Amino acid sequence: MTPRAARLCMVAATLLWGATFVVIRDTLAHLDPLPLVFTRFVLAACLFAPWTARSLGARGATVWAGGVLSGLLCAGGYAFQSIGLTRTSAGSSAFLTSIGTLFAGLYAWPLLGHRPTRTLLLGIALATAGVVLLAPRGDWRPGPGEGWTLLGALAFGLEIIAVARFAPRVDPAVLTGVQALTVAVTLAPSGRRALEQLGRLPGEAWWRLGYLVLAGSVLAPLLQVVAQRSLPPGRIGLLFQLESVFALLFALTLGGERFTARWWAGSALILLAVTAVEARAARAPAASLPRAS
Repeated sequence: MTPRAARLCMVAATLLWGATFVVIRDTLAHLDPLPLVFTRFVLAACLFAPWTARSLGARGATVWAGGVLSGLLCAGGYAFQSIGLTRTSAGSSAFLTSIGTLFAGLYAWPLLGHRPTRTLLLGIALATAGVVLLAPRGDWRPGPGEGWTLLGALAFGLEIIAVARFAPRVDPAVLTGVQALTVAVTLAPSGRRALEQLGRLPGEAWWRLGYLVLAGSVLAPLLQVVAQRSLPPGRIGLLFQLESVFALLFALTLGGERFTARWWAGSALILLAVTAVEARAARAPAASLPRAS
């Protein structure tokens, strides 16, 4: 796959994920956070089962190692994100989550040997300042919702590194399937509560759940793995920032959310950081792309 096609895959993935923030927020009125994540990924694992079954045996050791590792990180990321959405807005959740993917460039240094550039470090500093401005309280301290969301963001950043380690060597559908299965198994203790709450789920909530399964837990993760077969983790982390832009559009239109001037200032700093790092990456010679710039 060409780098251009890989970038298009990531744009499509971030568009699909961008809508999930508002959808998750509304779905949490009927399903608790952990039962919701469990339901999403047990259904996704069932859809991927034909591909996952083909990987059983000694030849599948690599894909299972990558899927389990990235799945454990996904389980933490999605669970913390869902808990955070019970205490913060969809727009704030989207921007805080985007910070975690920016940190993928830093994680790639000790874990993969991809040293971050000065431009990336400056971008992370600007984005961190933006997070402070996103705090919704007058004392400028993030609340519990923002704290949970940030923990999830850090897990998502590490998940990018795990996928980068294994994606070029395995079947994308199998890796995504094992990842989904791992998330479901990790959150299996929530299964009983999920069944109870699904039995009381109103009709209008089922289409939201369907979107979260098909778009957010099957298609978008698969597109990410496909993209990471060609693009380095630093660049993937940058492209992930489009998710927050799409989430903002959905939050303002479908979600009916409104934000303060300080929130807009924080998001502007984050977008400035993303733009600066992305522009530097676009000017970098092809040979330097594996670095996290």
